[in-house]
Amino acid sequence: MGRIFVRAVSASFTAVLFTVGALGIPAVGAEEEPEYGVQVDKNSFEATGVSKSASGGQDAALEMSAERVLLPVDDGVDYTYERVCTAGAQDFMDPAYCVQLNAQCDAQADGVLVQWIEVNRNVSPPTRTATGRSGCLYPGAPPTAPTAATLEEAPIVITLTEFESQPIIAAGVFSQPDHFGLRNAHSNLYAVAQEQEFTFEFQNAQIRLRAWPVSYEWSYGDGSSLVTTDPGSALPGDGFDVETLTSHRYSETGDYLVGLDTLFAGDYSVDGGPWLPVAGQARVTSEPHLMSIWRSERHSVAETCLENPQGIGC
Repeated sequence: MGRIFVRAVSASFTAVLFTVGALGIPAVGAEEEPEYGVQVDKNSFEATGVSKSASGGQDAALEMSAERVLLPVDDGVDYTYERVCTAGAQDFMDPAYCVQLNAQCDAQADGVLVQWIEVNRNVSPPTRTATGRSGCLYPGAPPTAPTAATLEEAPIVITLTEFESQPIIAAGVFSQPDHFGLRNAHSNLYAVAQEQEFTFEFQNAQIRLRAWPVSYEWSYGDGSSLVTTDPGSALPGDGFDVETLTSHRYSETGDYLVGLDTLFAGDYSVDGGPWLPVAGQARVTSEPHLMSIWRSERHSVAETCLENPQGIGC
């Protein structure tokens, strides 16, 4: 009866013998039995074999495959994906942006743009890192996970995280009168923000990114707040006690720090290609603006300060 054996090559090895009959492999000859060897190291294996023929009493050597076959190696790195339209969107998600983004996936109906995330299991806990590369998700079929080679060819996507990492200039905060107001009077506060453009290298590509202000979130320092798409503006003169879209009335005297967060929308172009929207809006915080609120008093007087230097208000 013939034999087949497996020999594992490592610091120590184990040899396991099986009879050919037990494996369903017919014997080659009655006098001589074939031997099949499989030599295994940690990343590949080789299969060799020699049989002897009984005919004519002469040996016939049959060299079987000696081809080296590579086994898959787990490098501890996996790839997963998340939808670009909702990644990091927080409380903001413009459906129009989602339509524009997903329009890139037009090979089938209802395609969704996704970004690839590298999961490194070689550290504990595993880390998740955005690769900056995108793919398409279609109903009923998840996207094919990239390899290190194919990842370089995947389309580049600029996410909200990359958008917010750019040095976007915050809006300036101004008031009328400057840093000063009266209790129960309208203090005109307004913002000055500008459209901005950035050029930078990302994933071996040239990126142009544009940002423009779309909304303003005010906190007036006394517990009051306001969200508006209008930044407000300066008024003629000192603008004293004139109500505007962004003015505020303080009911108590004191010093208040006015805060402002400006939300910027953006789009980007890769290597001179079409402009694509960034999913989400970048939040940029301005320097606090000090407001000193005073009270006013009225008195009737019969003399001027020249006539009575000790008089009220002199």
